[in-house]
Amino acid sequence: MNNTVLNHPYTPVALRDINDKITAQLADISTADFSEINRLIKERDTVIRAHLSQVHGGAKEAFANHELDVNNKLRDLARNLRDSTKDEVTRLVRGKAAIKKYK
Repeated sequence: MNNTVLNHPYTPVALRDINDKITAQLADISTADFSEINRLIKERDTVIRAHLSQVHGGAKEAFANHELDVNNKLRDLARNLRDSTKDEVTRLVRGKAAIKKYK
């Protein structure tokens, strides 16, 4: 997951710091702190909204378009993580049921 790039040319410094923290969390999914990722994503949203209220014209549109791409990337990543976790839980439940069956 370390190829996740969340920054773009219009990323302000405060948002870049948050994005770097998210990317670091996603570098190794086995040790990721999902509550921390969730907190960072909420903080990210706050920073984006504040930044959008401060910029105008073409810069605002360019920033918003780039952030839309980043948001879609994060959404897809979250869906993939959810699906893989769901599959893992399903395998564990089936394995547990099989063990009970053979006891």
